[in-house]
Amino acid sequence: MTSWKKQVFAEHPTIRPETRIRKQIDGIEKLLGLSFRNRVLDLGCGAGSQTIELARRSYRVVGMDTSNDALSIARENAKAEKLTVHFHSDKMTRIPFENEFNAVLNLRNPLGCHRTDREDQRCLEAIRGSMRPGGRLLLDLLNREWIIRRLGPHNHVFDLRTGRLDCRGFSARGGLAHARENLRIYSLTEIVSMLEHADLRLRDAYGDYEGKAYGLESQRMIVVAERGPESKKRVVRPDDGLERALRIKGRKRG
Repeated sequence: MTSWKKQVFAEHPTIRPETRIRKQIDGIEKLLGLSFRNRVLDLGCGAGSQTIELARRSYRVVGMDTSNDALSIARENAKAEKLTVHFHSDKMTRIPFENEFNAVLNLRNPLGCHRTDREDQRCLEAIRGSMRPGGRLLLDLLNREWIIRRLGPHNHVFDLRTGRLDCRGFSARGGLAHARENLRIYSLTEIVSMLEHADLRLRDAYGDYEGKAYGLESQRMIVVAERGPESKKRVVRPDDGLERALRIKGRKRG
């Protein structure tokens, strides 16, 4: 594993995984302002660690992932704790819910795992459609500026034109490993533009789940966005203008 990956993904040796997840969900509750029994969608939920922790706290949760193997583990874990959690297998571009959720979480960076920016844009549009008016979205993304300054010279390349990071691992014997990743690493400016095109607005960006300000030295870029409230559109009849004119004309002058 490369040095920047070790720093981003390393688990503190004195902190148990379940403790870390509880602290993460504590932060999510504060950053999103979640309320009791809110409906929450956990996109890219994997084996459901965060999804299940949310269910323990009485949120009504749906976990969604493309891996059926991971979802099987998630269902078994939820069943073992007698928790009501719904898990669904589908792509992020095909979220089968409409105006359903108070909050949507995307905690494992799948937004940059698609082949094109257009697919990522479609994901945000699908997310927006699944949210209730006033609902909030949390994206946990890699901090592009932090990573670029810590790239190794041999095993990965960042393409400044496409914004994609090509990572190649090496085996213990020094040969090229079978593992390879190609990720789209977005800047905050790009994310804000994509949110606006999906009819979502940025609320804030943070460097961690404790609400620390986002900056160049932040390892993560935690983005909180919101779907605006729906405005009530007045239905205008063809003769509205005529009726109003007649009412004004018919008023008595004092």
